[in-house]
Amino acid sequence: MSTYLGQNFLKDSAIRSYIGENIAKFYKLANAEALIEIGPGKGAITKKIKDISENFFVIEKDLTMEEHLLAIGLNHDQIIFQDILQVDFQTILSKINKNQNSTLVVGNLPYYITSPIFRLLFTNHEKGFLGGIFMIQDEVGLKIISSAAKKSYLWRLLNWGYRIEYLKMVPPKAFSPAPKVKSCLVKFIKKTQHEDCNFKDLEKFLNLYAPYSRKTLGRISKIIQKNEEGETFSLPEELLSKRLEELSREDIKKIIKKSDS
Repeated sequence: MSTYLGQNFLKDSAIRSYIGENIAKFYKLANAEALIEIGPGKGAITKKIKDISENFFVIEKDLTMEEHLLAIGLNHDQIIFQDILQVDFQTILSKINKNQNSTLVVGNLPYYITSPIFRLLFTNHEKGFLGGIFMIQDEVGLKIISSAAKKSYLWRLLNWGYRIEYLKMVPPKAFSPAPKVKSCLVKFIKKTQHEDCNFKDLEKFLNLYAPYSRKTLGRISKIIQKNEEGETFSLPEELLSKRLEELSREDIKKIIKKSDS
């Protein structure tokens, strides 16, 4: 993918090998049946991973990358030229009798649309992907990994169904041209045990309360009621003085279950 589309080319051969090896290990360990690479560009990583799975596809927006991808051994059927946010993964995978639950997704993501891509891939739990490995901005990576201290809106959506690990920091000099910020590799691993409450209710709760995250939950509920923004959640008394970022998973489950009862 060209830099004008929001991405820089990875030139560090050691990091390329590191990524390829980690994807190969993850694919085998997860018993995956298909592999999709987002934004292959000229194929720096593609060369390392194209033979991992007999069901391998790439999704690329830049049509000028076609000759590079064909040159490294891909065929036309393996290359999908489309905006990642418009891709119908279910249709693509159904053609080979596979689904998202058995598919790994990997890629060097454009920083400016990282969040929308992650929401597309990892917040539909019924059709969620098996997992993935991604190159993203280091600052974003540190905010979404499962061990992050502060629990942002995106953190809660992604970590509800996945465990997210920080694999490696990647310096600007590893790219051409060098970006102004550090990058990192993160790994998404789908949880085998799902939370015993409705994900749609979680999303509804976050959509209502996240815009006022600096305020306490009790204060937010009053604002929502006053502005008639929607039906508020029934909050346990002991949580009224807490802010959203202070809530544990158990706190949120308690709120959602109390409102469902």
